[in-house]
Amino acid sequence: MAGENSGGPKLHEVEPRENIGRETIARYQAQFRGAAFECLSLLEDEALDRVYCDYQDDFVSRLHVNGNYVYNFFQVKTKGKLNYQWSVNDVLGIRKGAKTCEPAKITDSYVGKLLIHTIRFDNSCGNVVFLTNVHLNDDLEGLCDAIQKGSDNNYYKLLLKHFNDALSPGTPIEDQDIIDRIKKLQLKSNISYLNPHDDKFFSEARETIYQYSEIDLQHSECEGILNNLISLVERKSFGKLLEEIGEKDLDDIAGVSLTEMLDILSISKAAYQSLRDNGDSQAIKNASIIHRLMSKAGASERMIGFVSDCKVRWDIWFRDKRHTIPEFELNFILEEIENNAAEWVKSGESLQTLRSRIYKVLSDLDDEDLSATLDRELLLGAVFSFLVRGNP
Repeated sequence: MAGENSGGPKLHEVEPRENIGRETIARYQAQFRGAAFECLSLLEDEALDRVYCDYQDDFVSRLHVNGNYVYNFFQVKTKGKLNYQWSVNDVLGIRKGAKTCEPAKITDSYVGKLLIHTIRFDNSCGNVVFLTNVHLNDDLEGLCDAIQKGSDNNYYKLLLKHFNDALSPGTPIEDQDIIDRIKKLQLKSNISYLNPHDDKFFSEARETIYQYSEIDLQHSECEGILNNLISLVERKSFGKLLEEIGEKDLDDIAGVSLTEMLDILSISKAAYQSLRDNGDSQAIKNASIIHRLMSKAGASERMIGFVSDCKVRWDIWFRDKRHTIPEFELNFILEEIENNAAEWVKSGESLQTLRSRIYKVLSDLDDEDLSATLDRELLLGAVFSFLVRGNP
């Protein structure tokens, strides 16, 4: 009877017919992590302006180069056994030691599906990249070396020989053009953060965020930010696409932008835009530092944007005036500003206290030329210019 113990095996004691569901989830997790790491590059690489999730390939990065778009295509392939080594046959469909090969095998291979982008997108294709959490075997390493250096390698020769039959049968490509297209192929192995159950993802991503924005995160903070980023990538990957889709709709539905990254990191968009538009070479870092300091002082987004504008004004003023104002006076005013800025941060004082400090610095100016050209906004900008450089 249903309620009685039949004495039969328990659930865990019988091997399941399949684990496809769990394997699929793990594969998607690796894909999302790969895309998430590429999204972090939006914070630093000015040429990179969007990352597309699960469109044309596992993910695609778009760069703005000399007025044109260039796309890098990525495939993520992982193995559960970390001692596995990918072979040439695994990724290219050419058996070990083969003297010939079937073009159809190349067409259907991972490498073939990447290289087809070099034909379909022609000059707008940048690199095509195979990402994996495990290693490549010696034969595959040798093929990679031959692709980049043009050295003698049997697998490379077979790929060159059968490239047109496999990937461009209707419109044959010249030999040098084939070589140039194959050179766009990159195989990147042993990427630990692709492992779905490895905490390296969070530690490496935290370090990446710090490198790009100088935001030092506690483990829980980092985990929250990255979970939000992965959730964003998931939504962009599963967003329903129209049969005929325009560029703007595609950007919104499948693309991750810098603006969305700033939202996740709670960096003021207005502050970042103000700094970047005025040529600040470290706009992300400086905007994040200003945001962190001002948020601790209870400032609003509007105030954070205002302070960023003041910093920009000060930087412009300082570049213009530092050679015309007497060095004696300028150094004393800089010393006064730096002391007040450091003391304000150290003591955790309010914005009102900082306001009073700036008024005092302004009222203490003896030099008429200096007092005529400096105002409160410039001195406020000077405070944060110093704080950004010192990064307290």
